[in-house]
Amino acid sequence: MTNKGRSIDARPEPGASYDLLVVGSGAGGLATAVTAADLGLSVAVLEKAPVLGGTSAWSGGWLWVPRNPLAVEAGIDEPPEAPLDYLAGIMGNRVGDPRIKTYLDTGPEMVRFFRDRTAVDWIDGNKVPDFTESPGAAAGGRSVCAAPFDGRRLGPWIAKLRPPLDVISLAGMGIASGKDMAHFFNAMRRPASALYVTRRLAKHGVDLVRHGRSMQLVNGNALVAGLMRSCLDRGVDLFTDAGVSALKHEDGAVTGVTLTGGTRLHARRGVVLATGGFPHDPATQARLFGAETGTAHYSAAPATIPETASAWAPRPAASCARI
Repeated sequence: MTNKGRSIDARPEPGASYDLLVVGSGAGGLATAVTAADLGLSVAVLEKAPVLGGTSAWSGGWLWVPRNPLAVEAGIDEPPEAPLDYLAGIMGNRVGDPRIKTYLDTGPEMVRFFRDRTAVDWIDGNKVPDFTESPGAAAGGRSVCAAPFDGRRLGPWIAKLRPPLDVISLAGMGIASGKDMAHFFNAMRRPASALYVTRRLAKHGVDLVRHGRSMQLVNGNALVAGLMRSCLDRGVDLFTDAGVSALKHEDGAVTGVTLTGGTRLHARRGVVLATGGFPHDPATQARLFGAETGTAHYSAAPATIPETASAWAPRPAASCARI
């Protein structure tokens, strides 16, 4: 199935079958959809909210990927064990999880794939240091950030992109870290910065008049927009207002989902849960994770319906080290 010609408000067809169903439209879910579609699978993304992007669209759009191509091309080529030494100082005995080495080994390949084959582009973090001063910390070269994205490339689908948070935008205009933010901080002190900010504000004003929102997307908004464009280019079906209430099990495998409202969809190859968890559901957290240490924390993720997580949790969690 393909979304070519499909309305942005189209609903999933009852009984439709896909190779892969992806639940959740944050960066992880959309990246999964792009990769699967690039390998020739038919894919649908199911998002319970009326907009796409989840908390990824509110984020800074940064990824910690040591030994990434942008760093290597700039001459920063550290040994493979260096990032692992840094993580060992932070994570202790948990650093032995084999998935960590897999992440470090394949992260650079992921950055290269999205840069070379999709609508996503990156800016380097070659001068951005690691967060903590643990042994093995680097002064830069381990991060990448989504490059600014022209929202007009999404066409009508721009209406389905979650806007940036008001508290970190200026009248809906995102401000990128680095050069962009530096100019805004220095607008009252440096003529060059004042001119830069004036031009940015003027462009934003034109965008508001013409499009109702900023078209110069930055940070997490740019990352999600690039992934959306890449999904659309590959015929991935993107559905909003499509919450999942249950998973379908057959012979020990997950073979489909039931949407809120009763619509059933089938998955020939599997279902990926990329929903970001359930930070506002302490009962389900306690049931799946056991007693947690530390204090409660704030989550930027919107509150979700606890029953949704509870409906998914019993069987899949049995084979998960941590959800």
